[in-house]
Amino acid sequence: MLNNFLNKNSKFTYSPFTKWLLILLMVVVVALVVYIFGGSRYSYTHLMYIPILIAGYALGFWQTLIIALISGLVLGPFMPQDVQAGLMQPPTTWIFRAVIFIAIGAINALLNKQIKAYQKLELERLYVSSITNYPNLNKLKYDLDEFIESKTPFSLLGFRIVNMNSIRQNMTYEIGTKVLIKISEMLSDNHKNMVYSIYANEVAAIIPTSDFNKAYEIGLNLLNKMADSIAIDRYQIGILLNGSIVQYPLHIKDAQDALKKSAMILDQTTNDFGLHEFDDEMERRSKLHGELIPELLHAIKENEFHLVYQPKISLDGSEQLSVEALLRWHHPYKGMISPIVFIPVAEESGLINEITKTVIRKVIEQSLLWKEKGLDVKTSINISHRDFNHKDFLTYIHKSMAECQIDPSFIEFEITERGVLERNDNIIKLFTNLRDMGIKISIDDFGTGYNSLIHLVQVPMDFVKLDRSFIINITKPKYQKMIQRLISLAHDLDIKVIAEGVETKEQLDILKDMNCDIVQGYYLSKPLEADALEAFYKNRV
Repeated sequence: MLNNFLNKNSKFTYSPFTKWLLILLMVVVVALVVYIFGGSRYSYTHLMYIPILIAGYALGFWQTLIIALISGLVLGPFMPQDVQAGLMQPPTTWIFRAVIFIAIGAINALLNKQIKAYQKLELERLYVSSITNYPNLNKLKYDLDEFIESKTPFSLLGFRIVNMNSIRQNMTYEIGTKVLIKISEMLSDNHKNMVYSIYANEVAAIIPTSDFNKAYEIGLNLLNKMADSIAIDRYQIGILLNGSIVQYPLHIKDAQDALKKSAMILDQTTNDFGLHEFDDEMERRSKLHGELIPELLHAIKENEFHLVYQPKISLDGSEQLSVEALLRWHHPYKGMISPIVFIPVAEESGLINEITKTVIRKVIEQSLLWKEKGLDVKTSINISHRDFNHKDFLTYIHKSMAECQIDPSFIEFEITERGVLERNDNIIKLFTNLRDMGIKISIDDFGTGYNSLIHLVQVPMDFVKLDRSFIINITKPKYQKMIQRLISLAHDLDIKVIAEGVETKEQLDILKDMNCDIVQGYYLSKPLEADALEAFYKNRV
């Protein structure tokens, strides 16, 4: 493809034979001009430099010398010095001219060779990743344009290494690069695949086929290979790979559209590892995300968010009142907007930290109001892993607790297991600092990650919340065995277990028999406004 690019941008795109014929024709034309206008004594002989210079650019070194020699001979013994007088040239004159032509041709050919080598080097720098030596994003754009201009059907596969940061932080940057190269090599097994290293954690491939199922199978095969750990140097590395597939002409119009939709798929399916095809709903969500960003800014400024609270009931006989604070947004024109919709937008846009601070402030204010009414309510707050990127996050929490003089043990932070999946020393240190302050830590959606049991040992925590998918299937014997073992293991490590999504009495009874510590769900209570929550607890007394 690189050679195609050079040829496409060269003046000559003809075959070598055609170039020869055209240049020889120019030599003949110049010779006729010299003859018609009186012979070699006039300055028209300088026109012969034109085909020689063109030959130096379009042909090779030796071919240019041959053209120069032919030019010298054509204007040599066969060309009169003065046509009208019939006077021929002295041999020394035309031989000297032929030598000059050859010298000019040789110098020109060598200079053009150097220029082409430099152009090729610059194109390689522009089109090849200096880290992986695979074609880069610029080359991908160029090749996509080539396919689309020629109306050739193809599929574009994109893959993102979701845990690349964790690999580079816990091992080395070089290991992360080798992982990227390894995945590119595995994708290149089929020599027809055109593989690209486009970002620090992404690779792509053009599959030149109109058969969508074949391209899908190639992408699925790579994901299946990544299901097991791979060996890099002395490490066995588990890779979390997410994939996208778009097809031309089914999904895309041009190169920019292809890249946009591929990125859109990967962005919207970050926590859903697999190979995902583009659909119109993704574009609708993407458009909605773009619209929501300025509206989120306005909502933060105008305090449009409010909280509801879902009770958590202890099964161990404890009378401790506890709730989970759930964020709600009533848009002034669009009505209620689900957190499932606006939280991902807030995370991607960097607004989540301001929203989290709003929630913390509201929870503290409400806790103080409840305390004035004689209710000591322990409240859990959902925290995004993006909050950890803000250096002032811990300072803000500490300051808020101190200013309001609230007991930190009545605050619990929940973060999803996937949020700590790319755990590192900074996250563990942050959790340790929060617990030292007295704040409790809970891992939400527990059991959905790839290293759940490792989290129990390595990540500082007080609670784990079993993912609702376990509770839905809790009546099945295999699930019961799995849940019982998780609860027993957590208790052995002095970690309490919360079951969310309890919808039936049967589920509740099974959890009681398993010695689960805390439950929440619609069977017990839906999320309530603060006033309704007070009534809920008073009615239980």
